[in-house]
Amino acid sequence: MKGEEVEVASEVHKYGDCSFCGGQVKSEKVELVYQHKGKLYIFQNVPAGVCQQCGEKYLTAKVAKEIERRIKTKEKWAKTITVPVDVLSGEIAV
Repeated sequence: MKGEEVEVASEVHKYGDCSFCGGQVKSEKVELVYQHKGKLYIFQNVPAGVCQQCGEKYLTAKVAKEIERRIKTKEKWAKTITVPVDVLSGEIAV
């Protein structure tokens, strides 16, 4: 299209300040541990906003929907790991 400027979509989402501590939120790639219906899922290389002060993670709606889609459609997973689980007895004082 001659004479028209084409706007290039930025892949970096602009996050506001952290809603928990007010810290600055920056775009990073993170590992996300997600529990759904008693199963544990780990997603690596997830684009997210991370608070530089408290570490809170923020996902865009697009990323959250993609994670939910992958869990529901049960696509072939890159790998599977075994996770040890232990239950603390009631003998331990709080």
